[in-house]
Amino acid sequence: MTARHALVTGAASGIGRAIALKLAEEGCFLSLCDLDGPKAEAVAEVIRAAGGSALAVAGDITKEPECRRIHSLAKKAGGPVDILVNNAGIYPASPVLETTEEMWDRVMDVNLKAVFLLSKAILPDMVEQGSGRIVNMASIDGKKPGPGNSAYSASKAAVISLTRSMAAEMAPFGIRVNAVAPGWVGTENILKGDRWKDAVKLIPIGRLAEPAEIAGVVAWLCSETAGYITGEILNVNGGMLMD
Repeated sequence: MTARHALVTGAASGIGRAIALKLAEEGCFLSLCDLDGPKAEAVAEVIRAAGGSALAVAGDITKEPECRRIHSLAKKAGGPVDILVNNAGIYPASPVLETTEEMWDRVMDVNLKAVFLLSKAILPDMVEQGSGRIVNMASIDGKKPGPGNSAYSASKAAVISLTRSMAAEMAPFGIRVNAVAPGWVGTENILKGDRWKDAVKLIPIGRLAEPAEIAGVVAWLCSETAGYITGEILNVNGGMLMD
């Protein structure tokens, strides 16, 4: 049986790295996309050392020609993409009155436009083969926005809407599109600051999520066990938001 081909963006660190390692553990060929090529290659080496197969591709997924190039390289190495995980994102917390036009545009480019562009590049192959799995990274902030992160919250709310629209359009072609909405996750970037120390007090489970816990949910959504689920935005937030 041919291994499934999974392409993960933002795969060099944090949640993306955990997702890549989990899907490799389940036997997928991994295409690891990140702006930081050397760090993506380091993750690919970890996968290969464990007996898996992986390709690292550096590129800017906010540009349509780059998305087509990344897809072409990935397809050449691992065949048509069966699983796309649009994980790459940035989180520049900033009050509305301090958010510049440049900051707003950058957040929308990375968190939203890149999801659209890379999906658009890969979907024709999924339509042709009559199957595919796309998981987009949303956020609790896209469902329950708060002060200080208007651009980020707006981008993730838009990802939720885009996920549902894509799911409705692609279902007739055997393609499932879902999103995961994490709360606070103990990534390196989050732990550098102090905001999580106040946030954790509001989490019923009483701790931050581990990146591997988010990865496990993503892998499940890509499995046949979740074969009747599409257009879902799955909360993984320790009980901070129950809807």
